[in-house]
Amino acid sequence: MVEQLGLGLKKKILEHQIYRYLSRLALTRNEDDFYSEFDTVLKGLYKFAGPNKPALENVMKAFQERHPLTKFARLLLQERLSKVARERLAKNFFCDWVTEAKKREKLEEEGFKTPWFFVVSPTNACNLNCYGCYAHEYEKGQGLSYAALDRIVREARELGIRFLTISGGEPFHYRDKETGKDLWDLAKKHNDMYFQIYTNGTLLDEKTIERLAKIGNVAPAISMEGFKKETDERRGKGVWEKIDKARQDLHQAGVMQGFSVTVTRQNADVVSSDKFVDDLIAKNISFGWYFIYIPIGKKPAVELMPTPEQRGRLRQKIWEWRSKKPIFMGDFWNDGPWVGGCIAGGRKYFHINSRGDVEPCVFVHFAVDNIFKLWEEGKGLREAILSPFFLSIRKKQLEKNDNWLTPCAIIDKPDILREAVKECGAYPTHKGAETIIEGNIARFLDDYAKHLDNLTRPEFEKMVAGEYDSSIVKLSKVIENNRRKNREELEIETRTAKEKTTSREERKR
Repeated sequence: MVEQLGLGLKKKILEHQIYRYLSRLALTRNEDDFYSEFDTVLKGLYKFAGPNKPALENVMKAFQERHPLTKFARLLLQERLSKVARERLAKNFFCDWVTEAKKREKLEEEGFKTPWFFVVSPTNACNLNCYGCYAHEYEKGQGLSYAALDRIVREARELGIRFLTISGGEPFHYRDKETGKDLWDLAKKHNDMYFQIYTNGTLLDEKTIERLAKIGNVAPAISMEGFKKETDERRGKGVWEKIDKARQDLHQAGVMQGFSVTVTRQNADVVSSDKFVDDLIAKNISFGWYFIYIPIGKKPAVELMPTPEQRGRLRQKIWEWRSKKPIFMGDFWNDGPWVGGCIAGGRKYFHINSRGDVEPCVFVHFAVDNIFKLWEEGKGLREAILSPFFLSIRKKQLEKNDNWLTPCAIIDKPDILREAVKECGAYPTHKGAETIIEGNIARFLDDYAKHLDNLTRPEFEKMVAGEYDSSIVKLSKVIENNRRKNREELEIETRTAKEKTTSREERKR
C-alpha cells in the first residue's frame, strides 16, 4: 500500500514537471529559443529517467547534433498539437511508461515479457472496397462488442501496455449494436492509454475530429497509396479530396496525425520519392508506416508485390530520411535490423481480429486461440501470448533466420509459417487463408525469398560488422543486444509456458 502511494506521488510529480516543460517549449518564439529551452528540459528530465537514462542520453546526443527529430519535436509542440494532445501524448507515452516499469519488471520475474503493443480489429465493415485488402476475407458482421473491446483494453493495462493500435475494416465505421458506443467512447474511458487508428480517412468529418480533439489520446493514421492518382485508383474516385480535407481539419484541431502506405510494385517508386515525403511534412503529418503488399485478401496477386530491388531502394530512402527529415517513419520489413527481426507472435506485437481470433500478425490469418474461448477457460491475453503457436514461430525465427533484412515469416522466410501452422495445428481464420502456404503462391514465395536473401545478406553482414554505426547509435550493438534478448526471452517464456501446462494437467488429475 505504501509502495503504491509512493508510486502515485512520483507519477503526479513527474506529470506536473512534464506539463510545465511542455508549456515552456510550446511558448518559445523561434528555433533558437526552442533549442535553448529544450536543453534545459532534457537535463531536468534526466533526473527522472531511472533505467531509461541510456535512451535519454541518446536523445541528448541527437539534440546536440541537431538531428532532424529535434526539429520534429519543435513542430509538434509549437505548430501541430493542442495543449490537450501534447499533454496526453506525454503522459501516456512517457510518464506512464516510466512509472509502469515496476509492473513490467515484476512480470519479467514471473517469466513473462510484455509486448510493446498489439492490434485490435473491432470490425471488418468498411465503406470502401479496395483491391488487395485482407479485411475483405473475414466474415462480415458486427465484430467485437464494446464490452469485449473494453475487457481487452483492461487486460492490456494490467500487463503494462499503454499503446494500442486499432485497425479494421474501417474503425470509424464501428458502433456497438447493443450500447451504441464507438471508439471515441473507448478512448475517453481509457484516457491513460494511447490509441493509433488506421483509417481510410473518409469518415473523419469535422464533428468526429472535434470529438478526437477533446480527448487527445487518439492519433489517426490515414491510408494512402501515393498521391491523388495512385490513391484514387485503388481506393475510389474522390477519396484523395476527402482525406486531404480531413488532414487540414486535423491540423486545425491540433490532433496528432499520421499515414500508412501499402507498397506495391506499381507505387514503390512514388512512395519512396523525396517529393512524396516532403509533401507529407508540408501537410503537417508527424508519423507514418510502410507496409509491403502481402498476397492475401481480396483477389491476392503476387504481381503486386514490390520486387526485392524496390524493397532495397525503399530501405535506403527511409533510413536516409530519418537522418534528414523531421518526420517519424517505420518500415515493418526493412527495419528488422533495428527491432531484432520479426516482431510478430507476441515478441513485440500480435493481432486480435473481429471474431476474437488471436493471430501472430495482421497478415498471418491462422490461430490456435480465440479470446472468447480463453475467457471461458479463465485465461486471457497472457496465455495467448505464450501459446505454442506464437512460441513456435519465435523459436523458428531464431533457428532459421540469421538475416534480419528478411524478417517476415510469410514472404521472406515462408517455411517458418508453414512449419509452425502444421506443427501446432493452427486453423485458418477465414476461408482461403491457406493459399499463402500452399500451391502457386507458396511456390512463388519460395523463389522470391531466395532472391531477396541473396540481395540483402551482404548488406546485413555490413550492418553486423559496424559499417552502419553512427555517432548517435551503433546498429551493430543493437543487433548484438537483440540477438541475446531474443534468445533469453524465448527460453524463459517457453519454460514458463511449459510449467503452466504441467501445473494445469496436474490439477486435472
